[in-house]
Amino acid sequence: MREHSIRLTGPRATGARVSVRALRDLLDVLSDGARKAVRLRVEGRSTAKGIQPEWLGRAADFELVGLSEGSTRLHFEAPSLAEAVPHMFGQMDFTKELDTSRTSFELLEESLRDALAGSRESDLYDESLLKTFTGFSALFKDGFEALEIKDAGPVISLDAAGIETVSRLRRETPEPRRVMVAGKLDAIRDHDHMFTLILPDGKTIKGLAEEIESRILADFFGEPAVVSGFAHYRPSGAVLRIEADRIEKPGKNDLEIFGMEPGPLVAQLDARAYDQLQGPRSGINAIVGQWPGDETDEELAEFLECLA
Repeated sequence: MREHSIRLTGPRATGARVSVRALRDLLDVLSDGARKAVRLRVEGRSTAKGIQPEWLGRAADFELVGLSEGSTRLHFEAPSLAEAVPHMFGQMDFTKELDTSRTSFELLEESLRDALAGSRESDLYDESLLKTFTGFSALFKDGFEALEIKDAGPVISLDAAGIETVSRLRRETPEPRRVMVAGKLDAIRDHDHMFTLILPDGKTIKGLAEEIESRILADFFGEPAVVSGFAHYRPSGAVLRIEADRIEKPGKNDLEIFGMEPGPLVAQLDARAYDQLQGPRSGINAIVGQWPGDETDEELAEFLECLA
């Protein structure tokens, strides 16, 4: 078991005690965030339809072992992934994608650190995990000002400004859309059908093909293929993953037509980017007082009729 701690600061940080509501809000985010962070590393996505797999609940579990003073400190212990689910992480080869000696808490911290840094190209979070992170804002409504996580790595400090950074990344993340992409299918993982698609320009895209039979995937290993499915995006607009539902042999010109990374249909817009300061000759001030005001009602009605 590895130790982890969280420090809460602010008016409601009253030593070795914390309200039940604040504790519930914190544990809800940590528990959901740990599950999603683990699943994202293992499956390439933080959520999926259907019942949560049994291994995930155990892999993302941790224990609250105490409270102490120093503002308010909460102490946790978590097993490594290999300790929590030895039959899975102790036997399957995850070494290229995941260090199974890490805990779910550490994976959560790494994802949160990238989000707070505003990293728009990160592989360590997706839109659903960003949504979970915004749940930390409930603590600030409960009278806390900041949350600090201090383990082996650099201290993670989260406050209201950090929540805004996370929220902005979420707003900037384009909606998933259906795509067709052509390339060479490579690095297929048998147990969960994760794959890598190498585009003609050498760029790689990660994918998940859980709806496609293993024998079909095996036939395409190392071969050109056209992958159809839904592309999920990073805030930058780059593809995070493709959830494939069909893989076919390419036609004559498919590699030329579909052999490029598919961008989002519409870039996400931040309405605040259109906020402009108004001066005496701009905005509403450019309109107020401009109507001459000496027309009769009949003249105005006649003018409007001409516009119709």
